[in-house]
Amino acid sequence: MIDGTAKIAFLVVCWNNREIIDQCLQSIQSQIYASKDIYVIDNASADESARYIAENYPGVHLIVSGKNNGFAKGNNMLIKEALKDKDVGYVALINSDAVLDEDWGHQLIKFLSLKKDFACAQGITLDYYNHDVVDAEHVYLGVNFQSVQYGYGEQYKREFAYPRRVFGVNAAAALYSAAFIKEQPNNVLFDEKFYMYLEDVDVSFRAVVTGWANYYVPLARAYHMGSISAKKRSNSYNIYMTFRNQTALITKNMPIHTFITFLPQALKFEAHFYRHLYKTKGRQTMLLAIKGRVVGVLRAPLYTVDRLRITRRRSISSQQLERIMRSKGIY
Repeated sequence: MIDGTAKIAFLVVCWNNREIIDQCLQSIQSQIYASKDIYVIDNASADESARYIAENYPGVHLIVSGKNNGFAKGNNMLIKEALKDKDVGYVALINSDAVLDEDWGHQLIKFLSLKKDFACAQGITLDYYNHDVVDAEHVYLGVNFQSVQYGYGEQYKREFAYPRRVFGVNAAAALYSAAFIKEQPNNVLFDEKFYMYLEDVDVSFRAVVTGWANYYVPLARAYHMGSISAKKRSNSYNIYMTFRNQTALITKNMPIHTFITFLPQALKFEAHFYRHLYKTKGRQTMLLAIKGRVVGVLRAPLYTVDRLRITRRRSISSQQLERIMRSKGIY
């Protein structure tokens, strides 16, 4: 059962976010869930984000890094620090470009209070600039092996919003149980080999195949500006890293039967997508996506130990997983 009084550690990874960090941190401070702490890591920002946070948010646990650790390692460092507090029962990952309703944490814990074996949960994440548009209801891996934010860009229809078990959550604003984290080797939640992109899908996939439950709770509302830090990098870099890390997702977590079942659809989609990139983004972008795929395949041996460990702990059948993927991540 979920402890409704345990502390939530809110974690924020900051990289050159001085202009937006106030909204994020103030929305966390305003949470009506009483037992909470805030942890921030500054990933070597060049805009004095660290100094600003230290001066204006003295109650925040601030780690100042001399280098950019990326999303995965940055959050792992914060998790390690937060779990030193034995009262922490959950960690909430909040992007620096996300803002929460004041009852976000309360609504999640209220729903989860009667659940067991809970790994992660999210509320409805809406577009920060247009609250009628969905950013993500949950995430899932489709039958074409593509990672998808369910509902992205669609009109939010409150009358169809209901809590449910899902494939996984978008880490822009998500809650993870300390129990699930502590079951991971060395209490490490995110695979740092990913560096950035799809780490949250990897965690969700791992949770699903090893028998943990993930939930969507629409009464908890967050608003996401949309990869502000990522937009400071080139779009080509985003595409390259997504294709590289997508291969890792499959290598680590997917049963062979499922891989063989959906491979024809995945290959058909891949060929179509390369053509689409060529027509819309040009030859160089298409080649970078192909490079990401090739590098991902060459990096597959890095995940051998991870795959063996996850396979040993797998508690659902290939057929069950395939049903979830066909249903767009909804149980």
